[in-house]
Amino acid sequence: MPEAPFAELGFKRHLKVDLFPTIWCPGCGIGTIMIELAMVLDEMGLDETNTILVTGIGCTGRMGSYMKFESVYTLHGRTLPVAEAIKAVRPEMHVVVVAGDGDTASIGGNHLIHAIRRNASLTVLCNNNEIYGLTGGQTGPTTPTGTKTLSSPAGNPNTPINLQGLVRSSAHALYAKTTVYHQLHMRNAIREAIEHDGFSFVDITSQCIENNGRRIGFASANDMLNFYRKTYRRAAKDAEHLDPFEIGILAPRPADTGSTNGNGAGATSSPERPANLPSQPPGPMASATESPGASGSTGVARPTSDDVKARRRAESQERAAVMAQLSAEVKLAVAKKELTLTDALTQAGIPIPEWLRTGASAPSGAPVAAGDVQISATGQDPRTEQQPTELDAQKAEAAVEERNLIGGTPGADIQPAAPRTAHDAAPPAVGADPRAAKRAEAQRKLALMQRLPSEVKLRVAKGEITLAGALQEAGIDPESIA
Repeated sequence: MPEAPFAELGFKRHLKVDLFPTIWCPGCGIGTIMIELAMVLDEMGLDETNTILVTGIGCTGRMGSYMKFESVYTLHGRTLPVAEAIKAVRPEMHVVVVAGDGDTASIGGNHLIHAIRRNASLTVLCNNNEIYGLTGGQTGPTTPTGTKTLSSPAGNPNTPINLQGLVRSSAHALYAKTTVYHQLHMRNAIREAIEHDGFSFVDITSQCIENNGRRIGFASANDMLNFYRKTYRRAAKDAEHLDPFEIGILAPRPADTGSTNGNGAGATSSPERPANLPSQPPGPMASATESPGASGSTGVARPTSDDVKARRRAESQERAAVMAQLSAEVKLAVAKKELTLTDALTQAGIPIPEWLRTGASAPSGAPVAAGDVQISATGQDPRTEQQPTELDAQKAEAAVEERNLIGGTPGADIQPAAPRTAHDAAPPAVGADPRAAKRAEAQRKLALMQRLPSEVKLRVAKGEITLAGALQEAGIDPESIA
């Protein structure tokens, strides 16, 4: 298309141009990716009403701040689970993940594997600059073997991760490889990725001139772009695998042709469910306990007996009869749990029924009927009358700590001296830090100096008079400032 001034381009409405220039280094490839993404979204008619951006940690993560879309700035490596959660609750929205190779394939590598396996309907744009750019230029998961970086000055001894192999391990995922130089190809790849119904991954080779390019011999970002121009070639239209330095779009493979692992290293057909396994129950499981086994489902719910139903019905009727004796506002307070039924009956002068008096389920403060304590439904006797009182607990505590109570030996008096305060309960103070003490004293002297007139401060600074003497002359009590 013909060239046009930046101010006339339609995609500009998707960018927060008032925040430009961006924080990215001059020559960084992230800005190019952002412009191409904005162009594609504008062409497809996508905006903040139907598209959400999820960005990761690192230089690439700031892209969400410059685009007029709903965006989520996630924790390091957690772009994919956050994006999957958004897609689960808002399936009608387009969810685009924009993250660097370190965020996606290193700390987020486990999430990447399972997002591919689940065929999550997401579009992932990976800014692959082969380095940890934001933190200074350390070896990343895609750094080529032998590359000298800040953390591998003798050359990276490790093999870079094969993103193509990971994505192509699923027969349903779309994988595209492009570069920031091949801008038209990048737009086509991004568009096909967004239109794909399932997991799609666009691997974009991008330059980081400041923390990678110059250290490996490039004089400028333009030199890196020229390298991409001369080195990368388009793959054949029917290619099933992209060789190194090839760009292309690999569509999902037909299910009847099997699948390869993306490395051309042989078939890894998706395993089917073996026929000799026990037959599964028809339809979806009603609960997780309906797992078929040798004897059928495990954990089948037992039907409720008629006796249990009759007892529950009687209890419900009794409760309704008691509630009927209360006024409407009290009933509402009981329903809102602002007031217990026991307290409501006590306030109204209504006798408390036996079933509400005893048992472990009785509300706190309910009077206990004479006789044995009723065994609770759990088979355990709460025996609240045998629990130690607060006074007993304080006596025991005083005896252990060898603290005397009023007028007697530890634990012998009927009244404690006083409840322990937070200061009493604090552990013994450890020797103070001498540096902290010096800082505190310096701050105290500074506060005292602030209360002196300027000419007196100058005399103290010159040593003509001590601080104590100056305070005495000014009539200031040194103890007034702790």
